[in-house]
Amino acid sequence: MLSSTQSRIESLLTTIDQLGMVTIRQLRQKHDLKSYRNACRVVKQLEPYIHTTFFNKEKVLYLNKDGRELIGSTKEMKRNSLIEHILLANEAYFYFKCPLDWKREYTIEVKDRIVFNRMNIVKKKVIADASFTRNGYMHLIEIDNIRDMSDNKNKIEIYLEMWTFIKKEFNQLPILYFFTTTEIRKRKLDHWLNQCKLRHEVLVINDLR
Repeated sequence: MLSSTQSRIESLLTTIDQLGMVTIRQLRQKHDLKSYRNACRVVKQLEPYIHTTFFNKEKVLYLNKDGRELIGSTKEMKRNSLIEHILLANEAYFYFKCPLDWKREYTIEVKDRIVFNRMNIVKKKVIADASFTRNGYMHLIEIDNIRDMSDNKNKIEIYLEMWTFIKKEFNQLPILYFFTTTEIRKRKLDHWLNQCKLRHEVLVINDLR
């Protein structure tokens, strides 16, 4: 295989690994694959390294064992009910112009300073759907497409409890983004976040497409 072809394949697989799952449209957008026909031709070259499935009549790609081994990834993805959630997170990724340090399922933990049996005891933990840093700010991303609003409110309250810790521990100012599905949910989320006085932005996902 020519080195240039191998390099392109590995670059495409790395993008799929970073995002978890992608549609052909999203892969085309990230790698400037020109026409949809050309994108399908490129994806054909990836077939030994990917699984494919369908969601909303779009082909969705994710790495198989050979694909993970080729690029040295240990993150195994499986087809499940979270496909829509992952693909919507990708829309946020493109909204922020493809951050280099984009991380999915980013865990932040506050630990007690008391040592018990030589182990720190986790006091609080929050898992952001995604995170990245830019211009001295930690951007924390939440994708609201399957949660009850009560769960969203509880998560906002956890962020509130951890806000000062995040600023001190990471030496960065946090900004919380919610990508939601309707204007009604947007207004509720914005109201709660304003009450908590958290720096934030709430966007409707369909407005990004």
